[in-house]
Amino acid sequence: MHKDGRKILSDEELAVLAANGDDKSMARLISAVSPIARAKASKFAKAGIPDEDLVQEGMLGFLDAVSSFDRSRGVPFRAYAETCINNRIVSAVRANFNNKNAALSSALPFEDETADSSADPANIFSAKCESENIRAFLNSCLSDFERQVIDLRLMSKTYSQIAASLGCNEKAVDNAMQRIRKKLRKFCG
Repeated sequence: MHKDGRKILSDEELAVLAANGDDKSMARLISAVSPIARAKASKFAKAGIPDEDLVQEGMLGFLDAVSSFDRSRGVPFRAYAETCINNRIVSAVRANFNNKNAALSSALPFEDETADSSADPANIFSAKCESENIRAFLNSCLSDFERQVIDLRLMSKTYSQIAASLGCNEKAVDNAMQRIRKKLRKFCG
């Protein structure tokens, strides 16, 4: 119990709540793991990839950890999240060295070579996710279709996978992503 009578939740409890859409739990976890992502990214300073890109990759790994965490396996969430963050960063570095990931090197979305050089909405979300207001923004400013697109994108789905899931074409997904980018840029100021 906290001194003001509130129950102190474990990382595992916070992860379950965050996976179910609890923004406050997500914010608490983000504040706890952001330094971890930064520390892991700093280990690859000589990899030729900007630190912020690696931190964003790490935070995408964190989002994957939140959505895939299974308490029943008995693994502490923080250890699981650290592994997911590290794996995502290492994968980005390897892909960059193998020249398989031009999108990371040129700041373009992974499967969209025609977009402008602005950051992927998932990366923008990761960079700004420390704000507890991001979910409120997404819910109030995005259309239902745009929310579905960004939710699937945050689950690392490709444009073609998103299009198949939503029963539309890839161009509709791309257009939605462009609108989301514009709205996020405006929000991020």
